[in-house]
Amino acid sequence: MLSDALISDLYAAAAGRLDWQQPLSSLATQLDLWAVQVIGVDKRSGALIFSGEGGPVTPQAALDYIRFFHSINPRMAPTLATLATPVGRWMHCHEHFDARYVAASPFYQDFLIPHGGRYLSATKILDSDDALYLLGIMRGHGSAPIGPADLPLIDQVRHHLGEALRNVQHIRAAFVELGVARHLLDQFPHPMLLVDEARRIRHVNPVAADWLNHQDVVSERHGFLHCHHPENQERLTRGIDAMQLGGNGNDGEAKREAVVLRRKDGARVLAFITRMDATQTMGMFGQQSCALILLHAPQASKAPLDAFIVAECFGLTPAEAKVAVQIASGFALKEIAQRSKIALPTVRSHLQRAMEKTGTTRQAELVSALLTLPLARSAPVSR
Repeated sequence: MLSDALISDLYAAAAGRLDWQQPLSSLATQLDLWAVQVIGVDKRSGALIFSGEGGPVTPQAALDYIRFFHSINPRMAPTLATLATPVGRWMHCHEHFDARYVAASPFYQDFLIPHGGRYLSATKILDSDDALYLLGIMRGHGSAPIGPADLPLIDQVRHHLGEALRNVQHIRAAFVELGVARHLLDQFPHPMLLVDEARRIRHVNPVAADWLNHQDVVSERHGFLHCHHPENQERLTRGIDAMQLGGNGNDGEAKREAVVLRRKDGARVLAFITRMDATQTMGMFGQQSCALILLHAPQASKAPLDAFIVAECFGLTPAEAKVAVQIASGFALKEIAQRSKIALPTVRSHLQRAMEKTGTTRQAELVSALLTLPLARSAPVSR
């Protein structure tokens, strides 16, 4: 049974008095979930107008999904089919996709399982005149799927969420355009910026705001992203122009560029640029396409290799990046398979593809490439 405190927190979050992460993370802990997510979709535009999440799932997983993997999500079709059913009807992914399918699926093998996820159960919780709200609960890799014994408690959650969202009409006003994107990007420990085709700044997360204030590599000038060094300015402009944000670049693929900028002392800063197409991201980043810029200073980072940064630099999938980083950390293939709870042949396959993408032929060369983090000549447009 749900505690009174958790029920109270759900209503407080719906009213805007509490961050959604608190009650949803408590729910994830209680039900041993990898992630809990509530999303709202505008019926007229199809735009994502609300998103609240909790659990061990990382913001890197959410961003990888939005940029690269949502278009190959096989669970989307059966989930959308629940929209035509009464509120409360559940979709359980394991009833649609068996182990053989999962073993051959790029969505599962390259994205979901490497990030720690596995099973999804989804249901519609509110269907109003202008919006739909859905609840998704996810179990992690190595866990059992949601079963009949779990549903009474989860249906309590669905009921209270539906009532909270129905009674609090101002919830949509609290998540205006870019609200969902801001919430996601602000969780990252890396500098993240959104700009339009003219380099007009649409959003910076707190880490990027510090970079702009230091005015070393990039700064804000009259609302626009600016580089003090002319060569940096030219390189960044070319990278943003390559995104074709003016409306002629929508070919259904995620455009990516990577450029090297220089600090005043000559140290390298890597800028990874991704086109966020409005039609491909449910309007999460606004109704006009924009460029997402991730900045990384290799020399300034004393932390262990970051799989997210490695994936950005070499165009690796999350699965390939995680294997490559563990190789660089000294783990053997069998150890990686055990740590990741995946088959040894799968680890070998991920390693082989990582070496191909990094232009290396031996593990020692791969480790050297990762430790020096050179910039790939051209970032791949797909993974």
